[in-house]
Amino acid sequence: MSQSPGDGPERVPDWDAFSGDDAQPPGPELAALLGSAVADLSQLDDGQLLAAGSAARRLQAHAGYLELMAVAEFARRREEQLEASKARGDKVRSRDGEYPAEELGFEMTATGYSAAILIDMAQNVVGRLPSTLAGMAAGKIDRDRARAISNATLHLPDELAETADKILAEAAPEIRLADLQQKAARLEVRLDPEGVQRRKDEAKQDRRVELRRENSGAASLAGRELDPAEALAGKASIDAEAVRLRNAGLTGTLSQIRSIVLMDRIHQRSPWDRLAPLPEPESGLPDDPHHGAPYYLDPYEDGQFPDAGDDDEDDDEDEGRPAGFAGGPPPGSPGDRTGSKTPMPALINITVPAGTLLGWSNAPADVGSWGLMDAEAVRDLIEGASRHPRTRWCYTLTGQGGEAIAHACARGSRPWLPPQASRDSPLGPGAAQLAQLLTQLNATPEPIARRTGDHGRREDRYTPSRKLKHLIRARTARCCAPGCGAQAITSEIDHTVPYPAGATCEDNLDPACQRHHHAKHAPGWKLEQTEPGVMRWTTPSGRTYTTRPTQYEE
Repeated sequence: MSQSPGDGPERVPDWDAFSGDDAQPPGPELAALLGSAVADLSQLDDGQLLAAGSAARRLQAHAGYLELMAVAEFARRREEQLEASKARGDKVRSRDGEYPAEELGFEMTATGYSAAILIDMAQNVVGRLPSTLAGMAAGKIDRDRARAISNATLHLPDELAETADKILAEAAPEIRLADLQQKAARLEVRLDPEGVQRRKDEAKQDRRVELRRENSGAASLAGRELDPAEALAGKASIDAEAVRLRNAGLTGTLSQIRSIVLMDRIHQRSPWDRLAPLPEPESGLPDDPHHGAPYYLDPYEDGQFPDAGDDDEDDDEDEGRPAGFAGGPPPGSPGDRTGSKTPMPALINITVPAGTLLGWSNAPADVGSWGLMDAEAVRDLIEGASRHPRTRWCYTLTGQGGEAIAHACARGSRPWLPPQASRDSPLGPGAAQLAQLLTQLNATPEPIARRTGDHGRREDRYTPSRKLKHLIRARTARCCAPGCGAQAITSEIDHTVPYPAGATCEDNLDPACQRHHHAKHAPGWKLEQTEPGVMRWTTPSGRTYTTRPTQYEE
């Protein structure tokens, strides 16, 4: 290894300290040795590289131990504060020490839910699992293995948790994580079968369907906390039908055909119709009028939809059957064999970079809480959503930094009929079609305040108008708390300074999920809006965190 003049004798790493039975315990000395050893990786042989990686993993496990110790002590102090507040009989909206997970989530830049899971794990490992804690301190049990042990013991009585801790901590360093998880699950059932069954029954109350985005950009749709027998029977039924379809001539792998069967059943279509020839469409797919422009589209839950018209007028002028809706079976219905997407109610918000008017942007689509989606998939989604009578259209203009600078809402239902643009347009066919679409929406953009006192969008009432709500949600698309993933459309529009001391205006409104809305009223919490959409949070620990308006594109 290289040595600079005056540095003194070069420190030669003791490779026996990096791995093996006599390895150096994780701590500052091992970290210094490892840093010295990897200063020039080209000087290490293969065995030394593996030993360095082993030392790094032990340091990582030890770092997990340090984190759990700190989190457990933090949670203990907040619990003491909360109990003291209850003992005093404080009559307040939010008590002292009531929001430790939200406070920790700010520091982690994570949701309060994720922070709460970490708190539960830290309290369980530090307070009830001494063998697992010692294994982490020694660098033998990493955080993933510690989590597997904690999950299996979290609900066990103390004496049973102690027994499981000794068995699992001894096995953890020598077996795969998946094997440890299975061993922990079997041990939990053996130690507390009644408790496991009780929790399984309770989990049935949380049965749900979840939609998630895959890393590839595709989707996964899953039922959670289902009855095992019903789920296995359902999977077997799909498998059997997929085999019959393949034998009948449907192309694709069995895995691909299974997914076809699943989605066709959900949409009440027959996958067997795919074996018969479909009539040729009169014309091909229309050009995408939004090519290159990002979108924000979100379906609304439980049939609740924000209105998007003038502030105090009903927005029901087009609530009937949408104009241009073709006769015959509705798209996506059991009788539909056209492949049309199933209509669903949505708020379609086209996010348009201001530079689009001068050139063209190739930014990918941004579909609300879903994330990035390719242009073809977005076109299909919008084509289906636009046919639903409750769907509404908006568009948001963004500046050079990607922040929203103006927002417009179109009134009424507007089925999507792609405009035909000239291929000779100097801006290209996509930009020209987008311009035609915005013209058809017939909505005037309302400027969004960017500096305090920018313009006079102020209302003399507590509940902001629909237009003002839209401006706030266009400016900040998620809850304004650090790390929170709650969509603004499902969050409350909160007065930063409570009304009437604080005005109902863009300078004093922000979207906040219910949990963070309540947290800001707890002792020790403080929220300031230093500029429109720039939110500075101060937590009871005295630490400050700042969030800013949404950047729709980099």
